[in-house]
Amino acid sequence: MTVEHQPCPEPMLFPNGGWDVHHHIFEPAKFAYAPDRHLTPPPATVEQFLAFKNKIGITNSVLTHGLSYGSDCTSLKTFVRELGESGTRGIGVIDPETTTPEELQEMHARGIRGIRVNLYQYQAMHDVERQKQALRAHIRAIKPQCPGWSIAFTHVHPEFWGELKPIIEEEMGSSSLHLVTDHFALLKAASMLPAEYEGDITRQPGFTEIMDLVRSGLLYVKLSAPYRVSHEAPRYADVKPLVRAYVDANPRQILWGSDWPHTPHMKVRTREEALTETPYLVIDDAEWLKSLRSWVSAEEWQAIMVSNPTKLYNW
Repeated sequence: MTVEHQPCPEPMLFPNGGWDVHHHIFEPAKFAYAPDRHLTPPPATVEQFLAFKNKIGITNSVLTHGLSYGSDCTSLKTFVRELGESGTRGIGVIDPETTTPEELQEMHARGIRGIRVNLYQYQAMHDVERQKQALRAHIRAIKPQCPGWSIAFTHVHPEFWGELKPIIEEEMGSSSLHLVTDHFALLKAASMLPAEYEGDITRQPGFTEIMDLVRSGLLYVKLSAPYRVSHEAPRYADVKPLVRAYVDANPRQILWGSDWPHTPHMKVRTREEALTETPYLVIDDAEWLKSLRSWVSAEEWQAIMVSNPTKLYNW
């Protein structure tokens, strides 16, 4: 299946280069998906991503291991090399109970600079107690071996952050690790908020706790995949208050990712659904980027697109 690309923005959006900190590669003909996967994506190849990267004008990227590959990072290490290790970092997936220190060191040598927590593995997408267990297990697995690495932790229940916050403060406060969440922490823009919030994004569950974590420097947030939090494609005008809330809380903790090739929304699928190839969403990345650029200052844009990701991923 061909991945569709939309027209891309003017080069002036990235006068100093830029980082896409969240994208995937799927090449099932070269690397078979895990049999217990939660999603079967069509091919989205290294060649296709490089074409997207060149058109959009970014210079660096962070390849996020697709959960369809399970905790086997063989494909990730190959894709990072093919993308060019000097311009691409990787985020892997591990089994914290079985991954050895030697394996972590080898991952670092291959350009990997963090992990993502696979909540599907723990049957924890809708269970906050299991999320606590998964987060603690991953922190403790990499904390002694991988100072400076990031941990990507994303789930569909912003209201859980109230219970997760004390654990994050306890585990991450004295750590050199960095906690990152994808897709606006899945806080919703007005067009996706239930009527009882009357379009006031600050009243939704989890908003206060998430902003507190960003403000304190304990949580990085990716401004990625606005289609997961807003119905107002392609410019996502109602996302502006969310963007400004995050940037105003702490501009040093904000990142941008494309979420290419735009996988469908996170959900728990039946076995049949998981094994059936699911098409990608068709997203106008150019229009979204133009909106985002118009909502921030030149200094904030430089931080989001260059300074923050360079500090987090390129050490």
